[in-house]
Amino acid sequence: MSQNKLMTGLLIGAAVGVLVSLLDRNTREDVMDKSRKASENAKYYANNKDELKSAFKEQAERAQNLYARISEDASYVGGKVEQVKKLVPEVKEVAMEAKGAVMETKDAVVESKEDVVSAVKEDNPSPSSSLTDDSSTNDSSSSNTNSQNQNRN
Repeated sequence: MSQNKLMTGLLIGAAVGVLVSLLDRNTREDVMDKSRKASENAKYYANNKDELKSAFKEQAERAQNLYARISEDASYVGGKVEQVKKLVPEVKEVAMEAKGAVMETKDAVVESKEDVVSAVKEDNPSPSSSLTDDSSTNDSSSSNTNSQNQNRN
């Protein structure tokens, strides 16, 4: 029973909406023009049934071609998605290997730096000289060490 009232309400609402929209002159003229064109097309195709059939066939062929193209495109995209899914673990593995290599290089550089610092301290045990000391001193051995360090860089 409520479905019956719903359908009745929808039909009445639609009818009222149509009537209200037809109060606008431009809307009325547009509806009349489109109605005339639809009527003329219906009369034309009623007299030319073969042309109507060929138009339907043409539209059906277009729809089939479109469906085939969409299917091909979907298959192509699906294949590419599968390729990407297979590549992701490989790329992740390569990235982890590269990270490991970088970390090993970093550790080697830190160790080398420590070796160089200790070697310099052994060569020149004075507290005023170090690798990070940028002040200039009159001591010839520290000047030579600083010159040697600059030449290495």
